[in-house]
Amino acid sequence: MSGKTNRIYNSSTVNVVWQYLYNMRLSKLKGLTEDDQPVDGDKRGIDKLKYASDKFVQTVHKYRKQHLFWKKISIPEGEIHSTIRLEEVPFSVTSYKDKFLGNITCSIDFKPNMDPKPVIPLNLLQVAATDFIDSMLEINPDLKDKPSIYPSDILNMYHFSFGHVTIYPAQGVLHLRDYMDTPTYNLRLLSPNGFGNIMFSRSHLLNVYKLIPGDVPTFDDEYSLAMAKLVKKARSVYNGLKKGTWKGHTYELSAPLDWTKAFIVHQDRFDYNRTDKVLRPNFEIKCNVGWEIVDGIKNTPEDSPLSKEEQQEFRQYLKSRFKNFDIGY
Repeated sequence: MSGKTNRIYNSSTVNVVWQYLYNMRLSKLKGLTEDDQPVDGDKRGIDKLKYASDKFVQTVHKYRKQHLFWKKISIPEGEIHSTIRLEEVPFSVTSYKDKFLGNITCSIDFKPNMDPKPVIPLNLLQVAATDFIDSMLEINPDLKDKPSIYPSDILNMYHFSFGHVTIYPAQGVLHLRDYMDTPTYNLRLLSPNGFGNIMFSRSHLLNVYKLIPGDVPTFDDEYSLAMAKLVKKARSVYNGLKKGTWKGHTYELSAPLDWTKAFIVHQDRFDYNRTDKVLRPNFEIKCNVGWEIVDGIKNTPEDSPLSKEEQQEFRQYLKSRFKNFDIGY
């Protein structure tokens, strides 16, 4: 019985070996290498799939190189600064089988026009996503024109979503996540979408990034005027406190290089009516002009003529003076 089993086993082993050698010879006759073999049942070779992935990543990097800090997009409501970040996963059989090759994240800084009042456009996400895709196609038209090279399933392994969306009304700053309903924010901004799907179908892109009235806040009619008055008051206080003496030391507040950044206005996000979703001029303002000059020397921790304890006391003195006028320092 044992001998018979061995003969069956040996015969089976020989058949497997001959079949393997036959397949390898057939592959060579067809001009295929080991890397060209099908991946997980896919009849496309791994080299071709890796080529598509690598060229796509190169296109994203080229876009980022063209727009090192941000891409400026002008729209009727203001100016969008769009930033793209790529977190790629090296292509491999494993990552291909997992159907995930990386995240593409778009972050938005939006500067609305203030006259007569700021408006957050409902097509904000659509404009940013469309501009990025159109720019990618300008760099590499083959992404759309040659699906045999760039199949949609490979492109869909790159997941596109939005990161932060920050609104800068004049000297103000507010984060959209604080003023949108969480389910809407998660769905429209944070949910990943396959890049191939939104690139090949413009209607799909417009649908998934569509905002409707009530999704984003609106601004009170007096918002712009109230902010302008507050900033004007803060600048007058700054001029009044610009020079002085403290415990025998003379000091002067730094002159801002850019007055539009000298004061930061924060919206009180805790005083926000989520029913009508109107942003009213409930502000906190802070003076942000940099290091003071004390006895002719910049008051940095390294160079200050004051001791560490004196620096803390002096800074508290300035904070108290500005606080008398409801201004942070």
